[in-house]
Amino acid sequence: MFKIFSFGTRNFSKCALRYQISKERVELIEKYLKKIRIFDEIDLFPADIDWGYVLNPTNLTSIDENIRTRKSNGDIIGLHRLNDDLKEALKTGDQHYIETIIEAMYHKAVQLPNISDPSSPIGAEENAECVMNVGEKKGRSPTVDQIAKMYGWLREDHISLYSTQRSYILKKELAELENALVRYTLNYLNDKGFILVSVPDILHHSIIESCGFATKGDRNQVYKLDFMNEYGKYCLSGTSEMSLAGLLKNRILNHDELPLKLCAVSRCLRAEVSGSEREGKLYRLHEFTKVEMFVLTLGDSKISSLMLENIKEYQTELFSDLGIHFRVLNMPTQELGSPAYKKYDIEAWMPGNQFYGEISSTSNCHSYQSRRLHIKSSRDKTDLSEKQSYVHTLNGTACAVPRMLTAIVESNWDMV
Repeated sequence: MFKIFSFGTRNFSKCALRYQISKERVELIEKYLKKIRIFDEIDLFPADIDWGYVLNPTNLTSIDENIRTRKSNGDIIGLHRLNDDLKEALKTGDQHYIETIIEAMYHKAVQLPNISDPSSPIGAEENAECVMNVGEKKGRSPTVDQIAKMYGWLREDHISLYSTQRSYILKKELAELENALVRYTLNYLNDKGFILVSVPDILHHSIIESCGFATKGDRNQVYKLDFMNEYGKYCLSGTSEMSLAGLLKNRILNHDELPLKLCAVSRCLRAEVSGSEREGKLYRLHEFTKVEMFVLTLGDSKISSLMLENIKEYQTELFSDLGIHFRVLNMPTQELGSPAYKKYDIEAWMPGNQFYGEISSTSNCHSYQSRRLHIKSSRDKTDLSEKQSYVHTLNGTACAVPRMLTAIVESNWDMV
């Protein structure tokens, strides 16, 4: 049965005067930000930016280079210009002007991406490094769409009259296989010490943004509820990683409670754009079922990096017994998004249309999410004098059901 339930301030010793001024400015910024809650209704304070790091001029070049290699929208140059403006504003004593600049600095700072693991390839998706191949690549088979149509397993006609075009209805053996896959995955995760959590699929937009996913603008995959003022603050979750992270908001855990391994089964709702026709009807969807892993570790790079390798091992063990061929890719910097420090993708061979398709990924986000959601650890959380540090968060897909169905049905198809 399932169980019930960083960085520190960098050294400015090269210039004692600059260090002293910067330290005072950091304290001023932090003092102001501590007075506000960006979303008081859900008790969420501003992200705890490592101001000592991002405002240190000696880090400017490396941060800017990281932004460019990740192709991020972060603007470290603009942040440092605002810091210069703050220096001048402090001479005027104009409190409103000072606070306006600090708020502008905060909004610049939260847009900065995470740092990147040195082992991550530089550049775009085509630079991904294959680190593992498992199973034999099968020859061409009928597509899952053709097989499902033959046996009446997939309902697609007239579905757009009552749902979205990129939805699906599974029937008979294919629906049974969906449930069997979820059960198989949960049984495995239970044996590995994961705690099963049932999570909501409607989340405050600030939780999603704190996890590193944009909810505003045209180029995002987040569905937003838009009804009067209250519902406009909420979105549909694209992965249970967001709900599990929100569950731990403002938490302090004892060191001996870590690693904390959680999992959830949820519907994932995404405004996915249409892919190529060869992907098939069960590949790129607006709504699908997924089993997700979410792990907290101590805020130590060696520990969280080892956990990333453990999660990758869980995934490969899960998929190895399903009769599919897949490869594991160390993803390059432009594929890391904002939150990931390092990321692996797993792509399965789809024999029907002869292509590799992503079925899983796992990421180490270091303290990117925990600094935004204020998740910390301490030797004794009841002792407020004990030093507290931000945990590292990791996530991984254990089973994205529709794509797994495609890979399994096509790879194991035998007319005889």
